[in-house]
Amino acid sequence: MFCPLLPGIADSPEQIDQMVKLAAEFNAKEVFVEPVNPRVAGLRLCQEAMESHSLTAEAAAITKIRNKRHWSQYVVDLIANVQGSMRQNFDISKLRFLLYPSRLLPEHVEAIKKDDAGVIWLGEAPGRSG
Repeated sequence: MFCPLLPGIADSPEQIDQMVKLAAEFNAKEVFVEPVNPRVAGLRLCQEAMESHSLTAEAAAITKIRNKRHWSQYVVDLIANVQGSMRQNFDISKLRFLLYPSRLLPEHVEAIKKDDAGVIWLGEAPGRSG
């Protein structure tokens, strides 16, 4: 379980490859992944802790995704990076990327739907209205 994958800390293709290769080495039955929830106070507190320890680049990456557009793009990029790594280094059928689409921008929902291998849509399914 790689939850959450924080921007600037564990979201680059190289960092994801390292985690996926480890899951493959241990022959994980499933690989669960989630993006960080931008609405909770824990994200702000994490950012502040990083700043207080001079981790300015990491804190800036957290600050950036507190904006809805940037968070939504971070999710699109994260899914693509995880899917790519799973396809290259393990088995895409074992991916379980847990995603609540309600905070995604519509264009990002559409982008993800073009290749949603391994994505588990939670809450209201994309493209459906209540």
